[in-house]
Amino acid sequence: MKVYDRVSLDQWFLATVGVVFLVLSFAGVIHGTRAAFAARLSYKAQLTRSPVAVEEIIAMCRRAYSLYPWNYYFSIFTAEAAYYQADAVRGEARLERLRQARLWCDRGLIQNKYRSQLRRLKTRFLWDESPSEAIAYWAAYTDWDFWAPYNHATLAELYARNGDSDKAEQELKWVEGDASYERVRKTVMFEKQGWENILNGKPEECGE
Repeated sequence: MKVYDRVSLDQWFLATVGVVFLVLSFAGVIHGTRAAFAARLSYKAQLTRSPVAVEEIIAMCRRAYSLYPWNYYFSIFTAEAAYYQADAVRGEARLERLRQARLWCDRGLIQNKYRSQLRRLKTRFLWDESPSEAIAYWAAYTDWDFWAPYNHATLAELYARNGDSDKAEQELKWVEGDASYERVRKTVMFEKQGWENILNGKPEECGE
């Protein structure tokens, strides 16, 4: 190979590498800019606290998600805002907030299926459809994050509400020593008494 051919190849290689780095740098700038704008929108949404402003929050987080769809905190915040403020309105507006909460909850779980806030919301949605599915869903999460007392406390309450006091009391043992123990124990006992009243024909004395 002639010397000038080698020089040409070296120049071509260096030029190609330069172009690649330039493109990557440009892409990085765009990516960072979009992430920054998305974060700013999300921060603004978090400052919007009025119960009647949920639709505004959803709109801001939707724009943030379109700019940067990899931050699951957008989904958590939007889902919780819509769900916990659903009862602040009535009729179709309430149903729409619940639909938005479910949509953002599912979206967030695709991004991170182990976030407790999203798993908790999903469990509540499942409970309205099938308590047994809700329990199985939260039980799977509890197995994954076994040493968190909150997970066992929630599972104990779910079992109790579904009439399975034996399993509820088994889960309650894993909550001993936690600040929530007494509250959860009372809930389990209350639900247990309610189910016993039903079985004994005393529905007027039932629990939740």
